[in-house]
Amino acid sequence: MKVRIIFRVTLVVATLFLGACFRQDIRKLVVRVPGMKTTECSKIIQNALGKVDGIISVQPDLENRTMTVEYNSTKLAIKNIEYTIAEAGFDANDAEGKAEAKQSLPPDCR
Repeated sequence: MKVRIIFRVTLVVATLFLGACFRQDIRKLVVRVPGMKTTECSKIIQNALGKVDGIISVQPDLENRTMTVEYNSTKLAIKNIEYTIAEAGFDANDAEGKAEAKQSLPPDCR
């Protein structure tokens, strides 16, 4: 009898923990991207972010030079997003754009 109770309790606890492991934590991040002046610039950033697992959507705001990124925070951290944008050659919040990538950007995006 005790073994059955212990087994059932263990099964319930295991089920609760396994369910928690697969939950997504969807968040939004607004990234300041001063070099994003044109649609062409925003497309470069969107393409870079589109290759990252955990990015759900990317919405550029050219007027304010920001990029709103919806992402799964169980897969990515804010720094991963900023680093991806910086690797594409753009400054992102406090992350400085990679110099080599910046040189290959269209003139309007530098």
